[in-house]
Amino acid sequence: MSLFDEMLGKAFIIVMLAVMLSIIFIFIMHILMPKKVLKTYFKEPYFGPGEIALFTGFPFGYMRTTMFMRILGFPGSGKRRGVETAYKLAPVWYCKASKYFLVFFMPLIALMILLGVIVFIRFEAWK
Repeated sequence: MSLFDEMLGKAFIIVMLAVMLSIIFIFIMHILMPKKVLKTYFKEPYFGPGEIALFTGFPFGYMRTTMFMRILGFPGSGKRRGVETAYKLAPVWYCKASKYFLVFFMPLIALMILLGVIVFIRFEAWK
């Protein structure tokens, strides 16, 4: 195995561990999600009946948490649904944690996909 392959494998493992830690962070933020925000904005007309039913239970409830984290961290992103003032109902620390987490998480997902493609191509070339 070449040095490149070893470095690629280690990078992929590190990125996967970071993604796992990010998922644990989302679980924690799900528990700490301000109930005021959910009661005020997780209903019609902001969400449709199908979306409310879908994002209520496991596993899509965590996706709802991530959606609200985006709206709380970046208030301008809630303009389309009309929830750009949701950050006023959440604690400042929650909004800041959401913002910094998403700034870290989105490039991490892109890096994971890129490394996955490189690993796939590299090992397919060995066949």
